[in-house]
Amino acid sequence: MAENVSDFLINRLKCWGVHRIYGYPGDGINGIMGALERAENDPRFIQVRHEEMAAFMACAHGKFTGEVGVCLATSGPGAIHLLNGLYDARMDHSPVLAIVGQQARSALGSFYQQEVDLVALFKDVASDYVLQLSDPKQVRHAVDCAMRIAMAKKTVTCLIFPHDCRRRRRSSRRRAYTGRRFRVWDTASQGSCPKSVICVEQRKFSMKESAWRC
Repeated sequence: MAENVSDFLINRLKCWGVHRIYGYPGDGINGIMGALERAENDPRFIQVRHEEMAAFMACAHGKFTGEVGVCLATSGPGAIHLLNGLYDARMDHSPVLAIVGQQARSALGSFYQQEVDLVALFKDVASDYVLQLSDPKQVRHAVDCAMRIAMAKKTVTCLIFPHDCRRRRRSSRRRAYTGRRFRVWDTASQGSCPKSVICVEQRKFSMKESAWRC
């Protein structure tokens, strides 16, 4: 069975050990807020009074725990408000992942309400990794790259989810690398983190372990 992109995002963050997300709700991230509600408080959504506070709290989370702090904001002005806290994280070498919404891809470039070029906005503070997703198939490797880079470099990374991409279904069929060949399995019956084994340089890891080690 296909999985909603927002639900897959939350489940993938859980695989990386994320149990708190700091943010403020908005129309641009309604799909992600729905996925957080369906996740039954794991990860726990900590609602703040302003997006700027969410970024500062994620920065503090990274400083005090050594884990990647995650902040969430809507598109347009909501995303802009994250900048102060994200620059604080970058200057203090605190690992932070910012997740922001964006208008539908079909509306970009049409001066749509609250439309902002978010890639250009975040390309300085999140210079090591900023990506606007355009296809549901990107979500898995985008989340993995953003988390790995934030953790390894102690820096800020950013993922931008357009409204129409976030609501689409993601296929449950994935490819596993097994040396020279790829094999496909159906994860519908195995959960979001299947136990299938991957051979990487003659070593075997579970899917969850490979997310941390690769």
